[in-house]
Amino acid sequence: FIMTIRFLLVIGVFTIGCCSLLAQNSISEKTKTPVSVLQVPGLNDYCRINPGGASILPSGRHVTPAGKTIRITRAPFGMKLTPDGKKALILHHNGVLTVVDTDNLDNAVRIPSYDNQRPVVLDGTTFLGIAFSKDSKIAYLSGGDKGNVVIFDIEKLVKTGEISLNTPDFEESFTSDLIIDYTRNELLVLDRAHFRLVRIDLNTRKITTSIKTGRIPFGITLSPDREWAFVANVGLYEYPAVPGVTKTNKDTMMLRFPPYATPSKEAEEGVTLPDGRKIPGLGSPLADEAMSVWMIDLEKNQTVVKLKTGHQIGEMIEESEIIGGSSPNSVAVGSRFAYVTNATNDNVSVIDYKNRKLIGDIPIKVDKRIDKYRGLMPFGICLSKDEKTLYVALL
Repeated sequence: FIMTIRFLLVIGVFTIGCCSLLAQNSISEKTKTPVSVLQVPGLNDYCRINPGGASILPSGRHVTPAGKTIRITRAPFGMKLTPDGKKALILHHNGVLTVVDTDNLDNAVRIPSYDNQRPVVLDGTTFLGIAFSKDSKIAYLSGGDKGNVVIFDIEKLVKTGEISLNTPDFEESFTSDLIIDYTRNELLVLDRAHFRLVRIDLNTRKITTSIKTGRIPFGITLSPDREWAFVANVGLYEYPAVPGVTKTNKDTMMLRFPPYATPSKEAEEGVTLPDGRKIPGLGSPLADEAMSVWMIDLEKNQTVVKLKTGHQIGEMIEESEIIGGSSPNSVAVGSRFAYVTNATNDNVSVIDYKNRKLIGDIPIKVDKRIDKYRGLMPFGICLSKDEKTLYVALL
């Protein structure tokens, strides 16, 4: 297949291209020969925001908006357009919600408003999940550490309800990404605290079932036929509780130092401390639950396929050993292939999901002068309607 990839960096509600570098010539003191040095263009400049031209990031890179710029509050984390394309909702990590009129970008509403005329909708640390009713009138928002889904009326700009993921069996949930299956009229929500996918009937707003996922489920999407849910798990380990530690004795019984290094045999199998306490191991970092993409059959309510995308810990790539895993975080699904962004690998994995197998990786290349240094961190992905172009957001 032939695929075009376009790399985007998204800040707030405007899109910018990849940053440039300046090549400067200097003389090596040892060899007295010319040496080419790469520097960011804003090396000697202070950070600044310039809506009409190039702004300078803390990294010294220049960014120039591709279209019109509007100013919003800090910590934008998730953004999505309503099905009718008339509104854009931006979910901020600090509990703020911004509603943007796409026909008039200057008409952006901050909730809560600074004058307190519009009350708080999201209480606490939110996450990136946003989903809309088919008629674009209702939004379902990730409540993050509150473990809930906030129901928001887009036209009246008010909270109308919430759905909690917390139950006696699953306390202190953390709402991650979410998506609506219109064919079943249900909401599929990831709970990153309990490593599960929660299915909610929107007719009753009740949880119908929970399905086990991998460690720290982060991103979710559906196949076009709605038969499969794809869940990207970014977590490496499931950390066990330290034996003997309770809420009352935690100040004296807590571990003062890490009991083992990772990766190591001790980390996998556990160790015995001098005081006799046995600290459980973390298991293998190559386990199916760690940094993987799971395909969940929505008719059977079970995971059928577990795929380890990207480069795995211990592999040798370009004479360097992979030590941190791949961090798969987002998935885009077409009629045949699914595409996964592997943040710490700087690549995109391709899944032939009809045949339930990985078929390869697409390396992200921006500039041959800097590609070898890594660190582009693909963190979001979208497939064009004709399935010929992937849009990849880089951190």
